[in-house]
Amino acid sequence: MNTSDDLDVLQKRPASGGRTISLDRMSPLPLYAQVVHRLQDMIARGDYPSDAFYSESELCSIFDVSRATVRQALQRLSSEGFLSRQRGSRTFVNRERFDEAFDPSMNLPEQWARSGRPLSLTLARFDMLPCSDEVAAMLRIPKGTLVLQVERMRSDASGPVSYDYRYIHPDFGDSMQRSEAASQSLLDLLKRRVRLRRGDNRIEASLAGEEGEQMLQLDPYSPLLVREMVYYTDTDMPVMCGRSIYPAKRMRCGFSVDLGAKDAGGVSQFHINDDATTDLPSDMARAPT
Repeated sequence: MNTSDDLDVLQKRPASGGRTISLDRMSPLPLYAQVVHRLQDMIARGDYPSDAFYSESELCSIFDVSRATVRQALQRLSSEGFLSRQRGSRTFVNRERFDEAFDPSMNLPEQWARSGRPLSLTLARFDMLPCSDEVAAMLRIPKGTLVLQVERMRSDASGPVSYDYRYIHPDFGDSMQRSEAASQSLLDLLKRRVRLRRGDNRIEASLAGEEGEQMLQLDPYSPLLVREMVYYTDTDMPVMCGRSIYPAKRMRCGFSVDLGAKDAGGVSQFHINDDATTDLPSDMARAPT
């Protein structure tokens, strides 16, 4: 139930701006799910009031559905991290969620800093260790070869945003210093040593489990986004591979495909099981480095 202050705010703006959005009443997709999809699109476009999100009554008017349907949709969006709701208060868009853009620089710390949420790095591991069979396949080196293994947690003021595992080819890992890895982009460090051409990335959804609970302080049943990657030189030599886990409530992914390009498939935003005998499959999303 809204407080009197909340009601005053809502009364000062048009209930829904007179807008209506039609739903497909003949679709097998439940009405609440259709409302969820429409609201996700509106949130992504910033198409909502600046002071607070639409109230239940406003949404009932916009979509011409029952309050029970609206509540089910809002509960879904809240559980997925799109909205923040508190009983007896208004609903707000969760602005902690962030889009990481796959641009040519791949300077993710700078992207966060520009958004007003600078990241801090915590270096958890920096060791030359024998690589696993999977890493050996991705880096095209013999099993058990010593590679530089780097683990880092990225955090902002609100808490952890990712835990990163990186494995760097021995031709380049030997020259890296712990102090560099503790404060700089690993891609930037590699670019000083070799000419990079591309990065292959794959994303999948998962549950936090023990790993997410330990590394990101999440409930084991919280959703994760998992990204796996391999970076290549201009001679198609793999120089670094790895894996990052993200709290789904803080990140989302979006894809932009250039349908006019001969080799369509470029991924523009980040908003990954391998064949043991090869690197990432050719049909996975490819992003420039």
